[in-house]
Amino acid sequence: MTDKFTRRAFKTIAAAAIAATSFTTPVVAETTELIFNVFIPRPAPLYKHALEPWARSVEEASGGTLKINIPAASLAPPKKQFDIVQDGVADISVVTVFFKRKKLTLDLIGSLPLIGATAEGASVAAWETHQKFFADKGQWKEFVPLALFSLGQPAILSGDGPITSSADLQGFKVLATGKDKITTWRNLGASPVGSDGLKPFEVVSSGVADGVTIPLGTAVNQGLMPATKNVTVVPGGMGGRNVFALFISRDRFEALPEQAQKALTETAGVELARKIGKIMDRIDGSGRKKFEDKGIAVQEASPEFIDEINAASNFMFDDWMAAAEAAGVDGAAAIEYFKEVAGASAMSN
Repeated sequence: MTDKFTRRAFKTIAAAAIAATSFTTPVVAETTELIFNVFIPRPAPLYKHALEPWARSVEEASGGTLKINIPAASLAPPKKQFDIVQDGVADISVVTVFFKRKKLTLDLIGSLPLIGATAEGASVAAWETHQKFFADKGQWKEFVPLALFSLGQPAILSGDGPITSSADLQGFKVLATGKDKITTWRNLGASPVGSDGLKPFEVVSSGVADGVTIPLGTAVNQGLMPATKNVTVVPGGMGGRNVFALFISRDRFEALPEQAQKALTETAGVELARKIGKIMDRIDGSGRKKFEDKGIAVQEASPEFIDEINAASNFMFDDWMAAAEAAGVDGAAAIEYFKEVAGASAMSN
């Protein structure tokens, strides 16, 4: 038997052995680890009841092809979340769209004043409007949005008398950040002030400001009840809600196998937005009850006051409409659709 024949025979036998074992040994899917950075504190309901459970649901839906690792401490401050995903430090993150406001102009529709009565409705509308009007406009170049959702509705907290109209706001010193909110307050006759790094409780209790605008659940967590005498609830939120995005690096997403991509998208989207919105509404309701139980006066903004707020913040709609036109979007149709979806979601509960 020649060496040539021996080598040929060995190859034939080896090939047959490999072929035989391929029918009996299952192929183990390779597991890819994705780093999901979350700066939100672990005890927060948003983390405990939504974000962490979502990560585990992705692993299950992926059939073992994905492992979602959430670092024990945030890898960067909130303002740097888009940066660390773009730079590959993390793969997935969650943060307010406002930090990318110059590029993600369209999805700021959910931040427009009084556009969604409930966080659930506004969250569902934010995602559905994105899908229908904005998804193909190329604003999310480096990232893939997995879900959009809204936080609670900011109420007006006063350390003095009740705020029931613009007349009560003349000279009222209110903590405000961001050009739009500052302009809205000034249009109403108030005097916006910055915090200089102070927390809201310190701002009001020290007399630096007479009041703040904040969701009531958050206000409780930040210890604002002792510094508050009156609360005015503005349906949809004074100054607009804060819109958040759950997103992944586009490069990382597109490199994943189809099953892993589906696990990420099919566990998120509108249902995750709805779930988070409901959590935010429950937190708002719980916060309001705690204020009322403490004997702090809580009143709803009157239709007349709401008209005044609308007039003071109309410029925000004008600015957003201009951005929509520049992006090739029918802004009026998008706003009408957002309101329809938000209203329908609110009425269904």
